[in-house]
Amino acid sequence: MTTRAAEILNVSKHYRGRVALNGVTLDVHRGEILGLIGPNGAGKTTMLRVCAGLLRPTTGSVSVAAAPGDEGIRYFGGEQTLPPNVPARRWLALWQSPAAGSAPVQSFGVLSRGTRQRLGLEAMLAKSDAALLLLDEPWEGLDPDASRWLSAALLAQRSASVGVMVSSHRIHDLAGVCDRCVFLVNGRLTEETVVCAGIADRDRSTRLFEAFDRSRGER
Repeated sequence: MTTRAAEILNVSKHYRGRVALNGVTLDVHRGEILGLIGPNGAGKTTMLRVCAGLLRPTTGSVSVAAAPGDEGIRYFGGEQTLPPNVPARRWLALWQSPAAGSAPVQSFGVLSRGTRQRLGLEAMLAKSDAALLLLDEPWEGLDPDASRWLSAALLAQRSASVGVMVSSHRIHDLAGVCDRCVFLVNGRLTEETVVCAGIADRDRSTRLFEAFDRSRGER
């Protein structure tokens, strides 16, 4: 029996007459990696920010089922959300990351994009104490070694019974870690859902690309 990490119920978000999210209802389970796939402007970032409590929904609600000892929600919105004037080593120490001692002493603002992304993720994934982990395009800017590290780190979070929701355009990376993927188009969840369990690794990307095309009415 699965345990719910978060319940997203009929969530809509409007910006000055523009509808970014429209009646989204979705559950995220503990010990599950849920992929959120959609084209640019589909509302993925808005969805994650609403779930993180950074945006208030126009209608609907998000509830997180934190167990005793949980830290609630952890959110990473990309390397551009890191404080540019804070030394990377100090930032990782703040998050009690084991990598803090070997992190650069320079501020984030002078480091390369890929290095900022990797260090920010190392801080965010240092512990497995969240009920819900929210990641927006986490593979962006990472080299192949860092991409492999991130995929392994997400699987470790799942093994620790954390609920993970991750958005990405990198369908091949999602195929390697996700238990389930849903598709967001024009602010709405489509009827497409791909459950990756039971699908051979070599076939998962194909299934996700096909579902992505169908969700936009291309097949």
